[in-house]
Amino acid sequence: METDSVYNSRYADFSGRVLRDMSSAVLVLDKNGRIVYGNRPAAKLFELPENIAPGNDRYLVSVDEKYNDEFNQLILDSLFVKTDTHFGKVKYRAPSGKEYVLRISSSFMGVSEADDYLIVITVSDETLVAKLRQKIDDSAKTFSVFIFICCSWIIMVGLWDFLGQPIPAAFLTHGVEIVGILMFAFIIWQTSLGFKDIGIRSDTPKKDIKEGLRWSACAVVLLCLVKIGVRMVNPDVLGAGHPFVDFGRFGIAQILYVFTAGIQEFLARGVIQGNLRRIVVGKHPGFLANLITSMIFAAMHTHLGFVFMLGAAVLAGMEGILYEKQKSILGVWMLHYCFGVSGTLLWLIDH
Repeated sequence: METDSVYNSRYADFSGRVLRDMSSAVLVLDKNGRIVYGNRPAAKLFELPENIAPGNDRYLVSVDEKYNDEFNQLILDSLFVKTDTHFGKVKYRAPSGKEYVLRISSSFMGVSEADDYLIVITVSDETLVAKLRQKIDDSAKTFSVFIFICCSWIIMVGLWDFLGQPIPAAFLTHGVEIVGILMFAFIIWQTSLGFKDIGIRSDTPKKDIKEGLRWSACAVVLLCLVKIGVRMVNPDVLGAGHPFVDFGRFGIAQILYVFTAGIQEFLARGVIQGNLRRIVVGKHPGFLANLITSMIFAAMHTHLGFVFMLGAAVLAGMEGILYEKQKSILGVWMLHYCFGVSGTLLWLIDH
């Protein structure tokens, strides 16, 4: 008899340690709904004090019965069908208002007294996994919508060319900006993606700006070298008869280009590259996302000719590398603006 008592004591101590050290939350309710046991993960998840003792008057608080309806129903199911363990993935809102996605099992456990019982609840927090899954789904949806709009825009460019180019190419460039605005509205109203997910918000804005300035300086030097090289081959091109850097070309269009650069970079990074980065598969998803983005960005400048498309692809590739480092459009926005304005002043861009 004494041996059985020692065994039961050791078994109870062992069970207590296992439950205490489990990564999953374990909660035990009595027939009155009082909490008779909760391990540390359960105390944290359900916002309870640790070391709950039997006989206390602590209950599982539900601040929003409608939101927690599936959660409550899964617990009640163990009373209706006592022989089965009930599983489910449900939403739960804690007393503080924090929301979770939980995978739950609930089971009925009878005790020695005929009218007494316990309900054992085991919970795994899958909130992070659910959010990541939702972001991947929203990224795929966003990219699909963009591809539809992009293809529609390219068809319009084909129509523009077929009709003999009745309006200036600059108007079509503004069409790209309209696509960017439409995609921003779609993301905000139709997806769970936040400003950080689409590159608008940065945790290190000062660092991103400084790095963007360094890259911009390198881009300006590169453009100057390109012009020098072209002039050596053919002196009669690229603004022949004008200053090497023609500041007379700087006007209201170049000032307003800051908005064009920002919208285009949001479109290229926040809509295309950022979402591709989440859904593309392979050993080098960042590289593949940047490559595809650069090709799409170049294709969206088809109305400006092959040489411009080639330059757009190179610029997009450079910006893609910077975006991959920063995960923000701040630096690439500056790079795009400086590249475009410098190209105009150097006569590398004729509009």
